[in-house]
Amino acid sequence: MGWEYSMKIDLVLSAGGKGRRDFHGKTVVVIDVLRASSTIVTALTNGCFAVYPVADPGAAAIFKRQLGSDCLTGGERRGLKIPGFDLGNSPLEYTAAVVGGQRIILTTSNGTQALLEAQNAAEILIGSFLNAGYLSSYLAAKEEVVFFCAGTNGEPAMEDLLCAGLLTERLLNNGVEPAITDAARLGLVVYRHLLGNSEADPVTVLGQFQHSKYLASIGFADDIAYCAQIDARPCLARYQDGRISLVEEGKGP
Repeated sequence: MGWEYSMKIDLVLSAGGKGRRDFHGKTVVVIDVLRASSTIVTALTNGCFAVYPVADPGAAAIFKRQLGSDCLTGGERRGLKIPGFDLGNSPLEYTAAVVGGQRIILTTSNGTQALLEAQNAAEILIGSFLNAGYLSSYLAAKEEVVFFCAGTNGEPAMEDLLCAGLLTERLLNNGVEPAITDAARLGLVVYRHLLGNSEADPVTVLGQFQHSKYLASIGFADDIAYCAQIDARPCLARYQDGRISLVEEGKGP
């Protein structure tokens, strides 16, 4: 008689792959540490009513006309705020004073693309270092979890793999006995190698990565330090019916 696992954990290395992925019946966690996931979690925990991910600036303009004037547009291309938008993609812009009670239409180079690609999943959640502990506790009861790393321009991003590995490690520490695919094991290996030591500094580790260096070069070094804060914003954020909002733990999709 074979061993029965309580969960299966898989991982997608980046958005933008050819063909439509089959996420039917699965819980998908979209991870874009730098910076869409971190920005979404920050906006929602600062009182934003909902975030609406869209594919591009043109779609954002159309959607804003549909929603009315009482919403904000946020997003970036090549890391910089899109001309004419209210906000960029720095989580530090999404303060309670700015986003409290607001609806935000968001388009980014990688994170919102991953969200849109995952739309056939049973459940879609937002993952980041900021909400890792709260999220992993919720995931412990799931049967099949896919960590969907947004990556950067179709290529894997180390910060997203690192976050997926952290979430996997948290699940293991919570007593989950999962079947782990080779891709998901890659994230776990990255996490254990770079952050498994209690003396490892997440800010220093993240700062070594390619996209971090690019963001620092265009003036967003503070974003890296902010996004590296583990468990700083405990919450559960779910993408459902075209919008992302906070949900109570244990409440099904």
